[in-house]
Amino acid sequence: MPKLETNAEAYPRLLDWLRYFCAFMLYMYGISKLVHLQFNMQSELAQQPVGSLTGYQLTWFYFGFSLVYASILGLTQVVGATLLLFRKTTLLGALAMLPVMANILLINIFILVNDYGPYLISGLICASLLIILWHQRVALISLLWSSQNGEAVSSLRVHRRIRLILVSAATTIMVSGAILQHHVERSREQNRHRLTVHSRN
Repeated sequence: MPKLETNAEAYPRLLDWLRYFCAFMLYMYGISKLVHLQFNMQSELAQQPVGSLTGYQLTWFYFGFSLVYASILGLTQVVGATLLLFRKTTLLGALAMLPVMANILLINIFILVNDYGPYLISGLICASLLIILWHQRVALISLLWSSQNGEAVSSLRVHRRIRLILVSAATTIMVSGAILQHHVERSREQNRHRLTVHSRN
């Protein structure tokens, strides 16, 4: 029992504030999706040409295309926020929410280019989750690396060959596909050019 009290007292107060901050913001984002305050511009944008839409409008139109998807995303954020409310489940909540928030951060940075508010908040949430996970790095390394079994020595050669085959095959297929696609597009462009020249003559 004293050991539990010592562990609780050793938990940095900063991490409590960070997890509560993340929980509050995730609740805000999650509930707004569940009540359809976010991603609700379908009727306004549906009739506009795609090329005329801003990154913000494209994002909201895309994610709002399916109400079910938006609700699942919102529910995921609400569940993650709930996990962050308790020290016992904070590590699980941070692990679950970091990929979600990292993806949102990338969308905010590279698609909502000139809208600094969203990616400032999502950046703060990601940084907070990383700090929480860094505090638990020993447990994470033990769980995700040290305690995991590698391939048996007797089958190492086989697994190396399988890895090499998989990477080589995927790379070859994708590069070949890209070359073929480029060739097809170039042929179409040449055909269009010939038709244009022929029509002018």
